[in-house]
Amino acid sequence: MKKKAFSAIVLIAALATACNSDKKSIEKVAYGYLNATGNYLIEEAKPYANTETREKTLPFLSNTLIPLTPKEYIQSNTPATIVINNIDIAGDTAMVAYTKTTPIKVLEGEIHVVREKGEWLVYVPLVLPQNLLSGGDTVISTLTPIEKK
Repeated sequence: MKKKAFSAIVLIAALATACNSDKKSIEKVAYGYLNATGNYLIEEAKPYANTETREKTLPFLSNTLIPLTPKEYIQSNTPATIVINNIDIAGDTAMVAYTKTTPIKVLEGEIHVVREKGEWLVYVPLVLPQNLLSGGDTVISTLTPIEKK
């Protein structure tokens, strides 16, 4: 009986340690990505992004959206500070709630983090707005969006 109780305690401690380790990794990745993109530093976001985000979303931001954004707006909207409010993990996916504060606004948001080849990375699908396409917003992605619990 004591052996089973001890084994259960060891298992619970191991699971708690693994979960805490995942949360720390997820928080670091989410913070790195959000801090970089929030300050318009797209190249600095790449190490924190999964393959799809790195190959589709970030190039769209740096090659299309940022060049269309007035420099005066970028200057007035930086620096951005990021606070991670909550992390919900479900298997190999996580939802991270955050607050981004800039000199001109405060934004509450969520970002997806996925485990890719054993590493936690941010996943942001490329979503093109309605005015660029007919028939509504279009998500250009090979991953299934994560539903919030």
